[in-house]
Amino acid sequence: MDTYSDPSTMDGFYESRPRRRGDPIWAYNWGFGALLAAAGAVCQAGAFDALTSTDWERLYAGLVGYRREKGGFASTNRRTGLPLGDTFYDDNAWIGLAALDLAEHPDFLGIPETTYRFLLQGMDEKSGGVFWKEEPKRALHVCSTGPTVVLAARLYHNDPEVTDLAPVWKMMGWLQHMRAPDGRYWDNEPVAGGVIDRALYTYNTGTPLQAMALLDGIGGVSFRDHVKTSVLGLSGFLDERQALPPTPWFNAVLLRGLLAVENRYDIASSLFPVYGSAMAKALEEFKSSDTPLHLPSQDDRDGIMLRDASAAVEMLALLSLSSHLGGDDSSGK
Repeated sequence: MDTYSDPSTMDGFYESRPRRRGDPIWAYNWGFGALLAAAGAVCQAGAFDALTSTDWERLYAGLVGYRREKGGFASTNRRTGLPLGDTFYDDNAWIGLAALDLAEHPDFLGIPETTYRFLLQGMDEKSGGVFWKEEPKRALHVCSTGPTVVLAARLYHNDPEVTDLAPVWKMMGWLQHMRAPDGRYWDNEPVAGGVIDRALYTYNTGTPLQAMALLDGIGGVSFRDHVKTSVLGLSGFLDERQALPPTPWFNAVLLRGLLAVENRYDIASSLFPVYGSAMAKALEEFKSSDTPLHLPSQDDRDGIMLRDASAAVEMLALLSLSSHLGGDDSSGK
């Protein structure tokens, strides 16, 4: 965390280190949300004490910098000195999910619930999809609908009495509408009609997988067959070297889904060795360098982005909870 935090303040986090040409100094919500998720994964891995009191203060102060008076979190921080940027529903969903994993700290209590209520404002009542942006509401996206469902399902597991599943089933219906024949999920659909954008990204299959695992069995609904097809279809993401796309943060979200599927159905994906070997290699490189832990990224031009470094830490924490971490994960750093 120290690499990306401004030592002169408690709430400033850099978008990349060293700064890449054209990047803003201060992190977008997306990158900061990835940092929160990494901290949450570290806590879930049992290393709550690894975060110092200063770390906690920095994380909460940073989050407050994106908060809007009318609810939700903007894409840019007040530290820029400019008006807050657009508000993206997917950014808010990632914040809500990270806050759930940080709820052992009192500063983050209540944030998942209030964030979920804000996200429901972005649901299209007709279709069940969730818009990408608050304004203009042009397209419904899997990247916003999927994590909203995951957040709702996790809140339901925490307290079934306070989470209404009616909108959740509607969102799940739209996600199935966006399901490709091989079980992966397409990207978005214009709300005013038009052709579905059939781009395929790892995280857009990760959140439906996690949602199905969390909702399986509720009301007698079973997603096992859907999940099995999707897990097999994931091989379509691998290149000729049997490597995942160079999108570390997207891949971290997919890993969340795969671990949820393994926990619920005892289905082990063939991608687990891919994750394990990639992380083992990254750890070896980390030991002999002075750069943050990171995985190959298509955005790694001049510097390492906060979201990519955070994704590597999150994946390391998630893999440490399973039997899928390859090599020696003790770096001494």
